[in-house]
Amino acid sequence: MSHITPPRFLSPTFMPASKLNLVRNGQVPVYEQIAEHLKARIAAGELVAGQKLPGIKLLAKSMGVNHLTLRQALRTLEENRVVATESARGTFVVGNNPTQLQVALVLPNLNESSSRLSAGVQEVMTQSKSTVDIFHYDENDPLEREQINRLSAEGYDGAIVFPSLNPLSLKPLLQMLLDGYPLVFIDRAPGQFPCWSAWADNFRGGYLATERLIQTGCKRIACVSTNVSGVHDRYEGFLRAMGDHHLPVDFNLVRQVEPRDEHIEETMDEWLKLAEPPTGIFFTNDFQAFRGLRHARERGKKAPADLRIVGFDDLSICGLSTPALTTVRQDFVGIGRTAARLLAEQIGLPKEKRFSSARHESIPVELVVRGSA
Repeated sequence: MSHITPPRFLSPTFMPASKLNLVRNGQVPVYEQIAEHLKARIAAGELVAGQKLPGIKLLAKSMGVNHLTLRQALRTLEENRVVATESARGTFVVGNNPTQLQVALVLPNLNESSSRLSAGVQEVMTQSKSTVDIFHYDENDPLEREQINRLSAEGYDGAIVFPSLNPLSLKPLLQMLLDGYPLVFIDRAPGQFPCWSAWADNFRGGYLATERLIQTGCKRIACVSTNVSGVHDRYEGFLRAMGDHHLPVDFNLVRQVEPRDEHIEETMDEWLKLAEPPTGIFFTNDFQAFRGLRHARERGKKAPADLRIVGFDDLSICGLSTPALTTVRQDFVGIGRTAARLLAEQIGLPKEKRFSSARHESIPVELVVRGSA
């Protein structure tokens, strides 16, 4: 924490109790009333940035309250960055506005989508001159846990996390949530656990992708998905579209794979050898779709004449494949912006209210039609 200089000392009697008008048995706790009173004094310019408050016991006595109650009020103001306590120096007024934040962005890798997410986060944070440190764990579970442990240990004000959902990594994250540490999850979240999160409208995207295949004449439609929260919603969208168009789902043409699955080509071979192979395939990410498109071509199947394929993400290389890939566009920059805004909002809440105030924001998606379907 940076030092605030020069210190300006206040008289222990600077705050007569009569001016506080405390309601001892009201709905608002006494410590919150004290915190709001101090904030009002700062807003009025009666207390200015850099001023040092008297010691806890002296200040509590002058305000007519218990020192533990005052300590709780000051802790609330610290969390909102109105005051700052420095070891062996005391508590100082920071100001009426939040100070610059130092936040972390934890990503599984550094690729195109990560770059766009990062751009959105930094765009919002730099408006308040806050800093963003980027960590990436390179799909490595022990490294992910190490980086998660660094978040609170190194004093970050909060973090935006793209988690692997590995149970050993989730445990410290869930404990941080319970402790009131500001966290926002992107792309996926830990099951039904209440948390702040932001990602694409995956259900809508899965619906649009499947509907496109149906509209182009496909009847037997396959789906390759992964069993993580966000991506599973794309599969749910697939099921809904099939049902809304009264088409049966052949579950032999549904494959749930691990995120790092290396057997897309084997799955394609299995399906293409069927007596009634699929006429359309929805891949729930573009990388899998590229592999499927390439393997179909190697097996003599031309898209879209023999097989139609739709992906999900809209990476920049989608327009460079042969044929160009029809896909669902995620607004990665928009997801980053939203996550940063949610994190800043969460940091501004009292610690005890962060967990109970958790919410999710969904970012719209768009179907991008190209040559593969």
